[in-house]
Amino acid sequence: MAMNDWLLVRLPSGADEAPTWAAADAAGALLSLPASDTTEGSPAVLAAGRRVALLVPAADVTLFAPPLPTGNEARLQQLAPFALEEQVSQDVELLHFAVGMRDGQSGQVPVAVVDRERMRKWLAQAADLGLEPRAMYAESDLAPLLPGHVTLLFTDGQLLLRDDRNHPMALPADDPELALTAVLGAERQLADTHLAVYASPEDWPGLEAGMEALRERVASLKVQLFAGGVLGLYAQGLASAAPVNLMQGEFKAQTKSGNAWLRWRTAAALLAGLLILHAAGTFWELRQLRQAAAELDESIARVYGTIFPGQQPGPAPRLALEARLQQVAGADSPRGELMPLLAALAAARANVPVAALDSLSYKPGSLQLKLSAPDATTLEQFSQALRAGGYGAQVASGNAREGVFEGQIDVTAAGS
Repeated sequence: MAMNDWLLVRLPSGADEAPTWAAADAAGALLSLPASDTTEGSPAVLAAGRRVALLVPAADVTLFAPPLPTGNEARLQQLAPFALEEQVSQDVELLHFAVGMRDGQSGQVPVAVVDRERMRKWLAQAADLGLEPRAMYAESDLAPLLPGHVTLLFTDGQLLLRDDRNHPMALPADDPELALTAVLGAERQLADTHLAVYASPEDWPGLEAGMEALRERVASLKVQLFAGGVLGLYAQGLASAAPVNLMQGEFKAQTKSGNAWLRWRTAAALLAGLLILHAAGTFWELRQLRQAAAELDESIARVYGTIFPGQQPGPAPRLALEARLQQVAGADSPRGELMPLLAALAAARANVPVAALDSLSYKPGSLQLKLSAPDATTLEQFSQALRAGGYGAQVASGNAREGVFEGQIDVTAAGS
């Protein structure tokens, strides 16, 4: 048994249905027939020595491909909610966002969005089966994909459609033509479409009439009937594609260590010595920093006495000086003071690092920002990040110049 083999566990959409599972190798070939009987300890028995992947209903996961900025791939999961907050119907705080690998040609990043409670429910189902999954994929993300074709997979009374131009979609099966049109869009024609249909021998009779009605209207129609369940197709999709693993962020799989640490006792001892040296160095740095902080407080106290003659700053000179300066520069609302506005600007800059700040102008209660960005979308993302911090932010103007989009954002404190 190879450690890179998979145990695929398909969770049902209905409460009265049972999960099914099958083992597969890294190339996508099934090593066992799909099963759903737990009387012999499966699937926990099959999971031994294999990676476990949960396959969840396509209708419960929405897939997007937003234009996320480049250059900060590690923060894409944090940026995704800002990029999609206008496209999702629920509060982003209730949703879980998972990102996939950026497409090398289009530059787009696939993003899967799912309700957080559903994630917890699925993981609880896996725990009831004695499983510790390493990955979780939407079924639509594992549906077959043929270059130059629109593929249509019929399963569980729905159609899973995908092509190499759009992200996968799950649609009702009662009108295949309407579902196909939804994937193609208005700019593409049925006559230019090569269609590949996948269905089980049991499901094909109910789908045949609708597919045959499309045969004369599309460029080509291929039909492939699969036996033994849909898990075989999903295993091939897992081996050949790059689906989005939903287990990210708070739902990331936790690795466990057993007794293998005993083989690393020497390395652990060396590491402990390094940690002791590091702690000693950190203690020395802390003493230096405390000394420097004391000297800085003395300098601030002298400045305070110069600005406000005859007054003492108290035990915290820096805080006292900031408070006095904020009284001079602040607006009616504390959020309109200079320091909170600059803090909001810094937070937005961290979320959208590709936007460069050219200049700013401050008035009590507001900031006027001039920025440079790759495009207008990035400028709007910067504005959304400011609004997420509770500030009013509006793109006042914008202009594309020499490959850079220059624009102005007006920021105001709530109530200003």
